[in-house]
Amino acid sequence: MSKAAERKASKPLRWERRPAERPRELLEAALTVFSQHGFRATRLDDVAVAAGVTKGAIYHYFDTKEDLLLSVIDHYQALAFGRAEEVLAQRALSASERIEQVVKKIFQPIEQRNRRLLALLIRGIAHEVPRVHDRWLREGPARLWALVARLVEEGKTSGEFRSDADAEVASRVLISGLILQRLWNDDAENVPEIAIDQSRLIDSSIELFLASIRKTISDS
Repeated sequence: MSKAAERKASKPLRWERRPAERPRELLEAALTVFSQHGFRATRLDDVAVAAGVTKGAIYHYFDTKEDLLLSVIDHYQALAFGRAEEVLAQRALSASERIEQVVKKIFQPIEQRNRRLLALLIRGIAHEVPRVHDRWLREGPARLWALVARLVEEGKTSGEFRSDADAEVASRVLISGLILQRLWNDDAENVPEIAIDQSRLIDSSIELFLASIRKTISDS
């Protein structure tokens, strides 16, 4: 009996009942398993069990375990930057308004489980798969602070921000600080002193950032 015939004869798996959801479910399952066991210790069989599929189904979409890991990271980054692109398209907004909305869209509170799992995954791959971590740095933090820096430059051109404001440094400090604080906040169960309300952190960080570069009357 062929493999296709064997599948038809068996009870349908979850992905066979919901084919449109299959890639997303595989990525969510992979995120959970990678973060629990680490990249090296994770077997594709583990991901298959977590997703309710056969290992062959994973190979239908992903060539290797590293390809699956890259796809997990790309998926979550695409969701975040997709929200940012919606803001950038609103050209009627001022530079300040777009910076505020972009940062909030990227760092908006997400479901705690997924935030924690993604944080664990990012921490682990720095040592286990450094080339993947390098790609995350390029396509995540570096891309985001370059985006914010571009908005700062637009604000400088329009006269909204100080002409001497260092757009790149200011943007690096804002984005890196928020990323680090978010990662640390996930350890607050063990170290309560580092806990902070995420909405407060994001709102105040944006306010301080804009205040530091906004043009004042004395600058005119």
